Amino acid sequence: MKARNFRYVRPKSLGDAFRILGDAGDDAVPVAGGQSLLAGLNMRLSAPELLVDIADLPELQGQSFDGQAIRLGALTRHRELLRSDLVRSHLPLLTQAAPYIGHVAIRNRGTLGGSLAYADPAAELPACAVALGAVLVLGSAKGERRVQAEDFFQGLFETDLRPGELILAVEFPSPSAGTVTSFAELSRRHGDFA
Repeated sequence: MKARNFRYVRPKSLGDAFRILGDAGDDAVPVAGGQSLLAGLNMRLSAPELLVDIADLPELQGQSFDGQAIRLGALTRHRELLRSDLVRSHLPLLTQAAPYIGHVAIRNRGTLGGSLAYADPAAELPACAVALGAVLVLGSAKGERRVQAEDFFQGLFETDLRPGELILAVEFPSPSAGTVTSFAELSRRHGDFA
């Protein structure tokens, strides 16, 4: 099956993206990696009128640590969770979970923000975000707000994202000394649904 026709735009700045998403409301969907969205479009499970490509916005990229929290930009690729020394040393649960995210091609394109925004109950990263007490930094033309991961996920494929809003970053509190994490997923074969 093929996706229905839609318009495509690549904003040049975060402000541009906010304006476009705000003007279009529910008719627009942001896309970066597109690993879940594009499959849904092709199966006609989703039919937005406008795709807003945010993949190159620098404001949504990067990783930092201020001594209290690790901030990962929404465009952090799944593969970066495996390679980042910052993530490996402060958030080993994400490094442990990353190999279970789909296959290599999906890990190369998929993003942290996309995985959380899609809120698939079979996905690894939403569970990790809740377990680690993450805070999602959300933004729109109206400003920023912060939402605890446990409050962000509201049901199957349902989140607290409002029309015109994007996940800008995810902040993970620095684990206390002696914290131990482990990740295990049961499936018939790697990449299968749990």
